[in-house]
Amino acid sequence: MSLDKMTIANRYAKALFELVVEQDQLDETFEELVQLRQVFQTNDSLAAVLTGAELSLFEKQSLIQVLTNGASTVVANLIKMVFDYGRMDDMVAIIDEFERRYDSRKQRVHAKVVTAVKLDATQKNQLVQTFAKRIGAKHVLIDEQVDPSILGGVIVSANNETLDGSLSSKIEQIRRLLVK
Repeated sequence: MSLDKMTIANRYAKALFELVVEQDQLDETFEELVQLRQVFQTNDSLAAVLTGAELSLFEKQSLIQVLTNGASTVVANLIKMVFDYGRMDDMVAIIDEFERRYDSRKQRVHAKVVTAVKLDATQKNQLVQTFAKRIGAKHVLIDEQVDPSILGGVIVSANNETLDGSLSSKIEQIRRLLVK
């Protein structure tokens, strides 16, 4: 029976998360995993090469040695174990799931913010503070996008919810009311 990517990611991330919390290495491990994910995302064929049959086992082990060089024991062991089980193509999903758990523990929320014009630092700070207070988060990390078609206001998407305060949506609401 083959396990799906999310089941695999959840199992590895849960075990790793519990281990590093127990060892009081959560923040350090998270930072390492973010860097490791960047390596996999920058070299998008790396996971396929480490999982596929193009390279010999010796060549793959050489690449694993490069990945584990300078890594903490727990991250190096994760890399080796994921490689040994032939799941290198699941590494980014494992790290993503670990980050989801990290965010939950640290009360961090990732939000996509769409505005008609680029926000200055003060506006961005005020938006982050207001949104954090509204959802009960300690930290809000925003991915800011500019879309002039919304005309004004802001659209914030986080945790599968969207708060649409855009001028374009308000105009559309008025238009629908007038048509009734």
